[in-house]
Amino acid sequence: MSRNQRAKARAPRIRAEGVPPPVRGPHIGPLRLTPLRVTLGIALAGGVAFLAWSVFVRDANQAYQVPMMATGFAVCGIVLAIVAILSLGKVVSAGREGRDGTAVLIALVGGLIAATAMLLLAGAVVMSLIWTGTKAG
Repeated sequence: MSRNQRAKARAPRIRAEGVPPPVRGPHIGPLRLTPLRVTLGIALAGGVAFLAWSVFVRDANQAYQVPMMATGFAVCGIVLAIVAILSLGKVVSAGREGRDGTAVLIALVGGLIAATAMLLLAGAVVMSLIWTGTKAG
């Protein structure tokens, strides 16, 4: 079986009337909600909220603001790194199905997400270095 035959075999089936089959499971627009996507969305929202809270809310002694910022950067970076890895799988599957434009678009967006993840992880490292360098010893 050739690559094109496999791609045609995986193509969505269209009914005789020309109406595609109904979608299954929960969706937000065209995006299907899976447990992994929901978990990553919650983790990213929590990381961003924690990072914003650590920047804007200050306690009396401000002793833990820098490590809290490092934690927020790290959580957001790890989540976006996972999303970038998942987008790599989508690029491969779109390429195998012959959807070249979709594969290129997902690759570009995944690359931007990966670059953002690396910047956030670098921010976490910088914040942790600042924290270890400011301890009174």
